[in-house]
This record gives sequence, structure tokens and C-alpha cells, in this order.
Amino acid sequence: MRHFPTLAALILVLALGTLSARAHEGHDHDKPPPLALPVAPRVVSVTPDFELVGVLSGKDRLTIFLHAFATNEPIKGAHITVAAGDQSVDAEARGEGVFNASAPWLSSADGVDLVFTLQLADGNQDLMAGRLEAGTSAAASTAKSGTAGSTDRILAYMKGQLGVAAIGGLIGGVLLTLFAVGYPGRRGAAAAAAAVASEVATESKQVAATTSKPVKSLRRTAGALATTCLIDGLLLAQPGVVPAALAAELPSVPSTMVTDLAQRTPDGTLFVPKATQHLLSVRTILTAPGSAARSVELHGTIIAGPQHFGRVQPGRPGRIEAPPAGLAHVGLRVEKGQVLGYVKSYIEAADRANIDSQIAETEARIAKNRTILSRYEGRPGAVPQVKVDEVRGELDALTRKRAELVPSTASREPILAPISGVVSLAATTIGQIVDARDILFEIVDPSEFWVEAHSHNIDAVKDLDTAYAVFDHAAHVAQMPLQFAGRGLALHQQSAKLSFKILRGHEGLAIGMPVKVILQSKVKIDGFVVPASAIVRGQTGLPIVWIKTEPERFEPQTVKVEPLDGTNVVVAAGLKADQRIVTEGVTLLNQIR
Repeated sequence: MRHFPTLAALILVLALGTLSARAHEGHDHDKPPPLALPVAPRVVSVTPDFELVGVLSGKDRLTIFLHAFATNEPIKGAHITVAAGDQSVDAEARGEGVFNASAPWLSSADGVDLVFTLQLADGNQDLMAGRLEAGTSAAASTAKSGTAGSTDRILAYMKGQLGVAAIGGLIGGVLLTLFAVGYPGRRGAAAAAAAVASEVATESKQVAATTSKPVKSLRRTAGALATTCLIDGLLLAQPGVVPAALAAELPSVPSTMVTDLAQRTPDGTLFVPKATQHLLSVRTILTAPGSAARSVELHGTIIAGPQHFGRVQPGRPGRIEAPPAGLAHVGLRVEKGQVLGYVKSYIEAADRANIDSQIAETEARIAKNRTILSRYEGRPGAVPQVKVDEVRGELDALTRKRAELVPSTASREPILAPISGVVSLAATTIGQIVDARDILFEIVDPSEFWVEAHSHNIDAVKDLDTAYAVFDHAAHVAQMPLQFAGRGLALHQQSAKLSFKILRGHEGLAIGMPVKVILQSKVKIDGFVVPASAIVRGQTGLPIVWIKTEPERFEPQTVKVEPLDGTNVVVAAGLKADQRIVTEGVTLLNQIR
């Protein structure tokens, strides 16, 4: 227990050092974490209408990006004059919203306060101001509206931290020395401190004296450590003195860096340079609260209308033959009753022999009955009239039987179009042998399409107001209004079949195409209506939006989403009014690591 005061003092010193490191003067817990990669010096200025970011892209060159505040669209047809005091230079337009300004005073070692005069295409003018710090580093990208951090601040912060650590190390070394050498507990704290101070003061003399009294190695090590920590602390305490090793660790920003690298910070936010935003065409909108219809989203399939679909099947087996105009092919527009091809009767050898025998037997009986009938007619009254009529009737029946048997071996059946439309399926080739009820052609009338959807909720169409079908077409979302036609009473895999008629078709439709069916009810919900393209999946799999908090900062926000009309959605929770959310280029932002 004799070392308890020493241990208590050591714990107190360490605790104080921790507290000072955590709660030093000037620390801001609301600032974003520093970036992992350096960025070029820049000036940032923001007004309610515009965002301006100037990046030092050369020794005396400033690349300026001018975008609209609400939409992040580049400002077209603008002219910018850059001024610092009584010096000014006109910026050269390098594209929509991109300018270059060159002047020697832009790369001042002390930084420079800049004023940007905007001459807009509509004749209006605006002023924007900001400060370009020559020592801007990765930590400076978190500054707002024309302010930037300085390398001197970073050095001062690091020197303060290392100074506190050096003093803590000195005191810790002294206390560890007292604990290691085991001074008696009877000696007071003042005597122990005086002994250690005396030992530190005479350390150099003891090193030089080769014949001096031996000193314990543990005590020498602790004393040397304390002396080294004291010297380092004093050096760091002097303004403007930084060790070479510390200076070498600071990031070096190339003066010719035109565009910086986009990167994700440890807290999940993104730093995306204006040049990258301009290249990726990142666009935003301002959120505004409102109300929208409660909607249900179903999966559907495009089908043909009941009266606008025809199927061609042969009535007997046979071989396909082409008409004079050629066989019908996919995409051919045909009219009702048009000949699409022929089916020549095809009979197996055994069946053909059977038919031939029946034909021969029928012809023999026909000849016999004709002979008998001629004899009866040659002797009128010799036989009863009933007998004559009987022979004549049998002869007529045999004649009709032969008429049916003979064509079956060499006849052909025409294939006719049942409706007018476009051939969507042609499963025939010349010489192909087909069976009865095989599907040869399918014809679709494109003037009317329907949508068939399945819903596990049989009340999905209750209080139905409007319905839409949406699908992706040519990199855009196409929307078609629907009219509810009916609901089937039989369930298929526990889902009811719903039929809708497309009121206004689209040229990209095809039978069997999957679509999304949006059913909007008359019930309204409160939220924010945003484009569906603004919703992406975060790292946890939940839906998120990217909110633009600063000109080059984006923050992810988890939201609760409900469908609306296929092209827009309703964010029921997670957003506030007047927030800038990304609507275009959001998938590219979401891939930044």
C-alpha cells in the first residue's frame, strides 16, 4: 500500500491527459471527418441562387464551376470577372458553367479574398465572394461559403496535441521511476520529486563519468525517457518549430490538380468535387411537402385484346405448301381471309393402303349397282318400284363415299387468316409435316392491348381512382393509362387475376412483356413526391436518398417509400422541406467508395 499515492497520481495524470485530448479548445464535433486523400486549394461561395467553386488548377490558374443552387445545373451564357482588391481579371468560358481565370495574384502565399462578378445571360448581375487559401488541404474541403481551412491550423492543432502528450509522458516517466525503484512510503512526495529532479539534472554528468557509482539501468532508462519527452515538449511548444518527420507526413497537393478524387468519409458522407459532379451530370431538386394518392404496385403482363388475337391450326395432318405469294412470315400485315399457306394431306403407308382398298371396294359396288339399276330400268314394271328406289339410293351413297375417300389422298387445305393484323408467330416451313391442332400462325391486331395482373389482395381495386402501366423503354420510363376491365373469381396460386384495357398504347409494346401496374386509390397520404430515380439501396439494403448538404458534400438518408405512378414515389418519412436530393447521377454517387 506504500505505492498507493504514486499510483493514484499516475491515474490522475493519465485521466487529465485524456480529457485534455478530448476537450481541447477549438474542437468542433459537428465538422465532417477529414478526407483520406488530399484536394487542391479551392474557394467556395454560395447564394440562394448559385453555387460557385473555384479550384486552383495551376500555379496561376483558377478553374471555376458555376451551378444553380436548387438543381445543380450549369449556368449557361454567364460571364465572370474575378477581383482581389484593385486587381481583376475576366474568366474565360471553357464550357457550360466552367471558366478559367489566370492571374499571378491567385496563388498568393497568404491566401486571397476574391469577389466574383456574375453577368448572366438574361442581363442580371450578381456578386459572390470567398477566400482562396493557398494552404488548403484535405481538411479544408469541409469549409462553407468562401471559407477554407489552413495548413497552419492543422500544424498548430497537431503541435498542441503532441505537446500535451509530451508533458504527459514526462510526468508518467517520473511516476513510473518512483514506482520501479521502490522508494519507501515514509518519504514524502516532495522529497521523491526532488530526488528525481536531481537525478535528471545530473544525468549527463553520470554518463560522462566512467568511474562513477553504478546506476540502476531501470532508473537511467526512466530518466532518459523523461528528459527526451521534456525536450520534445519544449520544442513543440515553440511556435514555428515542427519536426522533419512530422512535416513529411502532411499531404502534398499538386498545384496542377484540375479535378480531385471523389471519396467516401468514415461517417458515410461523400466528398464529390464540382468537376466530378459536372462530368456525371448530377442534378438535384428541392423537397416540398404535399399529399398524393395511396398506391399499390402489382406485376403485370401485356396481352392482346380478346377480339384482337387469332390463332391458326390445321384440321388434319399434312405437309405445308406455299401459296403463290409465299408463306406468311413474322411481321407481315395480313387481312382477314388471306391465304397464309396450304396443308396437303399426308397419310401413312398403312392408312393409305386401307383407304385405297376402301376406294376400290366402293367403286366395285358402284359398278354392280349401276348394272342392276340399268336392268331394272330396261324392264319397266318387271320389279316393284320400291326395289328400284332402293338400288338407286345405295348407288348415290356409294358415290358420295368415293368422293370423300379419293380427295383424302391428294387434296390440300388452305390456311386462312382469322383476323386482320400482324403475324407475330410463324411456325411453318415449306415441306414441314404437321399434325391436327398444331399452332401454325398467331396474328395480333396492334390497335388494342390489355394488361393482365395478379394481386394477392382481392380488394386491391377497391376505391380505385386511376391505374397506370409503366415499363422501361429506350432508357426512359413509359407510362400508359389503364381502364379496369374485371377481376377473375378463381384464384391462381392464391392471387386474383385482374384485367385492364390500355387506353393509350405505345409503340414498344409486345405480347408477354412484363410491366408494373400502379393502382391509385382515392385515399390521400402526406409526404414528399420525388422521382423514383432518386431512390437507391444503401449498404444495409434499405432505401436511401442522397442529400446535398454543401457544394461538394452529400449525405445518405434512409427513407420510407411508397409507390405513386411508376415514375414518381412518395417519401412518407425521412425527409424535411427544402432539402436538396439527388435525382440524376444518384446510382454513380452510390458506387463511390
